[in-house]
Amino acid sequence: MKVICDRDVLLKAFSVASSVAPTKSAMPILQNIKLTADDKTLYLSSTDFEVGIQYPINAEVKEKGSVILPGQRLGGILRESTDEQVMIEYSGAVANINTKSGKYKIMCADVGEYPEFPEFNEKKAISINSAGLREMVRKTTFATSKEITRYALTGLLVEIKKKEIRMIASDGKRLAYVRNHSSQNVSNDIKVIISPKSMDLLERVLENDDQELKIDIDETQCKIMIPRKDQKGIMLFSRLIEGTFPDYENVIPENSDKKLELPAAELLTAMRQVALMTTDKFRATQITLENNKMILLTRTQDVGEATIELPIKYSGASFKITFNPDFFIDVLRIMGNEDIILGLKDKTSPAVIRQGKDYTYLVMPLTIEM
Repeated sequence: MKVICDRDVLLKAFSVASSVAPTKSAMPILQNIKLTADDKTLYLSSTDFEVGIQYPINAEVKEKGSVILPGQRLGGILRESTDEQVMIEYSGAVANINTKSGKYKIMCADVGEYPEFPEFNEKKAISINSAGLREMVRKTTFATSKEITRYALTGLLVEIKKKEIRMIASDGKRLAYVRNHSSQNVSNDIKVIISPKSMDLLERVLENDDQELKIDIDETQCKIMIPRKDQKGIMLFSRLIEGTFPDYENVIPENSDKKLELPAAELLTAMRQVALMTTDKFRATQITLENNKMILLTRTQDVGEATIELPIKYSGASFKITFNPDFFIDVLRIMGNEDIILGLKDKTSPAVIRQGKDYTYLVMPLTIEM
């Protein structure tokens, strides 16, 4: 293999690809980056088996081929060099990396040991606008579980029915549900669980909010193609998470008899203020509804207490319920200045926060009282 490319362009692609490669692994080969030169394009590939990326850049290909390079070594050379171009030449077990002012020889791993990347099936793929997908990710990923014992809940449930795309996340104590639309119809319903890590990677790679992305899902993987002007598209893939996701539709209450409309930003500020009197071990805020007002109260032993009052439209009986304030703060800070509808029923039923017709968020209450 022999290829010449722009150092800045290569460094940008390498920075993204190297973020996927693990620094430590039971399979040391995964700590490397695979470079493949073919038809005026250099592909940088990396994976940790959970997610992966294939990042192509335009290059002057003198000789086609592939090489496996250690990520830390290659990254160091690219970052420290001040030259405009880099030439990479590989033959046998040694790669020569030359710039105008420097020459490097790097011992390389066997190309045959690196895992093969999946093929993207353009005919099966569906389209979604990047802005829509980015919003769906932003409104759900924070609610995924961090507990490995609840493996299915560590991922995002993605459902595609006809032209509707749904994304759901839950950690057992809260649930975030958002839906959007695809520009094309799918003949068979799709229901899979994907890694939120792949969505974080997508956020890093997207260059603007006006792209039509392609999504190809098969039995074991979800692949996303990010088209680019005048060059090959970037492909991300995520191994599907096995397990059964809870039946989210049956846990969303439809009959909350206390429905309050209030600005998300005001409730966020109030929740942050009362949370100042909580501790890592005790995270609890009581919400009290009285005539035309909401009172937020936090009282923590050996710390102190905080009370914040908000004006609302409410004329029902006095009502008290307690929540972890973090679960409100997490969702409210992504909602901007728009109003929300907060639905409450009783002390054992979840709070339901809705924004528009397409976003629903549930929070289970705590059993303690202030």
